[in-house]
Amino acid sequence: MSLPFLKKSHAHAARLLHTAGLTISQIPHAIQVVRDTVETWVTREVANGHATETLQVLKGQVQEKGPRILFEQLRELVLVRLMIHLGLKSALASSVAALLLPFILMRVLDSLRSHPEVANWWGNQSWKEHLPTVEDLKAKLDAVTQAITGKNTKDDLIVS
Repeated sequence: MSLPFLKKSHAHAARLLHTAGLTISQIPHAIQVVRDTVETWVTREVANGHATETLQVLKGQVQEKGPRILFEQLRELVLVRLMIHLGLKSALASSVAALLLPFILMRVLDSLRSHPEVANWWGNQSWKEHLPTVEDLKAKLDAVTQAITGKNTKDDLIVS
């Protein structure tokens, strides 16, 4: 099985994984475990309706709360699977995950971008239908400003 790293970084990445504590025979297995975990996670999260956040995690954009939570869940899942499948201790699994996860996320994102079904699905999403119109936003802003300034309407007077 070939290593899923960029060609220039094969030797460096293998050296880092070996330095972290993996044997040479464990390196391909660790890569396969992380890859399978990420692919399963992506499929599950997209099915749960978190496609946008999942794409942000794959791109490495985890500054916002939603993608950050998903990334932490993915990282924990990778740690558990590395410990189960390879028998690694927690500290070693954490080091291996930290080394492999960025590379695997990049490779999965590249494979998704080149997949025609995913490109068609992404293009066919009707994102505009789910966004509020300008009038809806103005009405909500007016309601909030009225509530803040204390201007009560007839309905508010009846309730209070």
